[in-house]
Amino acid sequence: MFSLRKKIIVVPCVVVFNKDGKILLLKRGEEKTNKGKWEVPGGGIRFGETPKQAALRELWEETGFAPRYSDLIPVDSFGITYRDRVEFIIPLYAVRVDGDPVLSPEEHSDWGWFSLDEIRELELKSETMKGTYLMAKSAKETLEKLGI
Repeated sequence: MFSLRKKIIVVPCVVVFNKDGKILLLKRGEEKTNKGKWEVPGGGIRFGETPKQAALRELWEETGFAPRYSDLIPVDSFGITYRDRVEFIIPLYAVRVDGDPVLSPEEHSDWGWFSLDEIRELELKSETMKGTYLMAKSAKETLEKLGI
């Protein structure tokens, strides 16, 4: 008998807000799984990193933004399952930035600043990674509660 092993992968992510309250989404590159889907910056943890350190590193690698460690606000953790075999545990953070991102072309093909309503519409059309709207909404609510 053959059984598939399930995997759990920890992927810290950051919801990035600009001064106008818009949310940064990145479009996955052509060489990536789920190419062309919009997502928030994030990626895997390296050995010895905390989730927050990994979130900061991934944010810098994917966008060029380098906020201070203390500027990254913890939001929540999410669990998302793909194809009943892989569960992604997503420690989520939020940050406000000035300026526009500088993309790593091997990672992402495009970027944009979106309202929460626009992100919901993209997700309804299956143009985002699963859970993008919920993560963006939770991050926005967290910053509002903190008055940031």
